[in-house]
This record gives sequence, structure tokens and C-alpha cells, in this order.
Amino acid sequence: MVLLLRENESKYGLDLLDLRNDFVFKAFFGDKRNNKLLLDFIRAILGEQIISVKLTSPYVEPSHANDKKSEMDLRILTDIGEQINVEMQLKGHRAFTERMLIYWAKMYGVQGKEGKSYVELNKAIQIVITNFNMLRKPHYQSMFQLIDPENGALFSSHMEIHVLELSKVKNLILQDATKLEKWLLFMKGDQETKEALAMESSTMKEAYSEIQRLSGDMETRKAAIAREIHLNDQIQRELDAEADGWKSGKREGKQEGIKEGKTEIVIEMYKEEFPIKTIVKLTGFTEEEILSIVKMNI
Repeated sequence: MVLLLRENESKYGLDLLDLRNDFVFKAFFGDKRNNKLLLDFIRAILGEQIISVKLTSPYVEPSHANDKKSEMDLRILTDIGEQINVEMQLKGHRAFTERMLIYWAKMYGVQGKEGKSYVELNKAIQIVITNFNMLRKPHYQSMFQLIDPENGALFSSHMEIHVLELSKVKNLILQDATKLEKWLLFMKGDQETKEALAMESSTMKEAYSEIQRLSGDMETRKAAIAREIHLNDQIQRELDAEADGWKSGKREGKQEGIKEGKTEIVIEMYKEEFPIKTIVKLTGFTEEEILSIVKMNI
């Protein structure tokens, strides 16, 4: 059976909620009752050697979907102490890869704050699911490590970054689809696609029941709508600012764009409790400029 993928284009009428909405994604996988589904998804990415996973990030109540302090990513601890951060992203920006590195660095570095010695540190894995083309390759799955480009020697197994590009997942023969491909189809597919997947395995059937349950919860539905509006407004503001920069025809517009990208990095680093001196060193801003950015945006 060839599964003709139809993307979920629901605007949250009576249809299923869209798992590409980061709040819906968090509500789905971030509920401890769905730990079995989370484990199956993580195994589909990283392998069957993972025995168990434990959520360490707080659950986000629907009423706090757009709060600045609400975290839409999933923080996970495996049975052998590996740390995993999973996030859904609808749109990229100039400094997106740098942002990913910051998230990974913070996740790895927090182990030092817990009093662990160097030999006790565990692998930190960053997983990003994008709904846009991020990398110049046709395949939807990529994995990055620290290696020597000359001979491929691995510097350390502790750093691992995975990118899953939903936009590159196309029509598949359902019987030949991998477990990961089925999960990604489930995330972006419409109701008919999800129903077809639900007939393939007990796990997909359980996942379908859960997205039905979430879609029938009015508070979750309202929060999903509010979150989508918030993200769309944010995207539009960025597009308007970019258009204004182009219209000016001045080099200052380009420089301002670079500065805006660095500003986003400053905000993320400050939220992740990086020392001010470190932010100064990495961004080139002065301490006064950084404090001003923080005051205006946080």
C-alpha cells in the first residue's frame, strides 16, 4: 500500500490538532501518561538499545502556552543517564544552528553544576524536528558529531545533534516505511493518513487515540489556536522587518539583520543562565548592550 501523504491543513475546526504546533507536540509527548509513545519515538531515532526514558521538563498547562518562560522543548533522561533535548520548529532564522549549539552546550554543561566529575559526564543529544528545509541534502534525517574531517576520527561520542526535516518526508510504501518514517508521517499527515498508520501497529493506534483525546479537549484546542496565532504574528513581524530592511537599500539594513540574529542569541544564552562575560565574548556586544537587550526582551 502506497501511503499518499496529505498534510494536516486544519485550522482547528473539528479536525485533529496539528503535531507540528510546538504546544501540541509538547502536550502529546510531554504528558507522563504517554511515556510509552515517547520511548517508541526516541528509539525510532536513536535505536532500540534505549530501555527507558524519563521526562525532566515541566508540563505546560494550556493557560501558559504563550508565556515567555514556558518551555516547548522536551528534556529527557535515559536509563543510562544520557540527556536528550527534543524540539519542534516551524521556521528557522539566521542563527538557528548557533541556537542549537547553545542548547546542546547548556544541556551538557549543566552536568558540571550537578557536581559530576569529568569522567562522570554523560552524552547530550539535541534533536530538532523542522517543518522547513534546513540542510542542503535530499534525505530527511541527519546526524552530526565532532569528527576530524581529514580521517573521520571521532573526537568524543558525547556530542550528538539530530535534524529531522518533515518537509522532506514524501509518499511512502507503508509496509516498507521505517518506524521513524511512520512517526514523521503521523506528525505531518492529515486524519486519513493517521488512520492508515493506526491500522499498522498498536503503538500508532495508541498515538491516534491520544491525538483524538487532545483534539477533543477544549482548553488544549484553545491553547493550540492561541499558540499558532502567536507564532504567525511573530513570523509576520520578522518578515515585515526584513522587507523594510530591503526597501531601505542601505547596508545598514544588512548589518541590522546580523545584529538582530545576535540579539536572539543573547536572549537565548541569558535565559539559559550563561555568564555575562561568556555572552560578551561570543557575541561581541558590551556588557551594557547585553543588559539593555535583556531588559527590553525578557
